[in-house]
Amino acid sequence: MRGVLTLLILLLFSSNLHAIELLTVKELKKELDQTDQTFILLDVRTIEEFNSGRIKNSINIPHDLLLSDTSLIAGYKNETVVVYCRSGKRASLVLERLSDEGFRTLIDIDGDMLAWNSANLPLEKE
Repeated sequence: MRGVLTLLILLLFSSNLHAIELLTVKELKKELDQTDQTFILLDVRTIEEFNSGRIKNSINIPHDLLLSDTSLIAGYKNETVVVYCRSGKRASLVLERLSDEGFRTLIDIDGDMLAWNSANLPLEKE
C-alpha cells in the first residue's frame, strides 16, 4: 500500500513539472518588452497566416507538421516556448503534445492572435 501511495504522490508532483501557463496578450507583450528572458515564439498557423502578420521574432511551424514531428523543435525543450495560432485550437493541440514530450516551460496566449489583433498590438509582416 505504501508503494502505491508513493507512486501516486510522485505522479501528482511530476504532472506539475510541465504545467502550461496562460498569459493575456498584454501580459505577454509586457514580458517581451521588459524582461531579459528569451522566449521561443512559436506560431503554429499556416504559412499564409504567418506571412499576413505575426508577433515579432516568431518562428512558423504549422501545427500539423509539428504534431507529426516534434523533433523539429527538440532543441527548445528546456526553453520557454510560447505557442499561438489564430484562435487557440491548434495551439492547444500543440501545447498538449509538447507537454507530453517533456517540454519544461510552455506558455499559452489567452485569445491567441484574435486577442493580439483586438488589442492593437504590433505585428511583424513579410
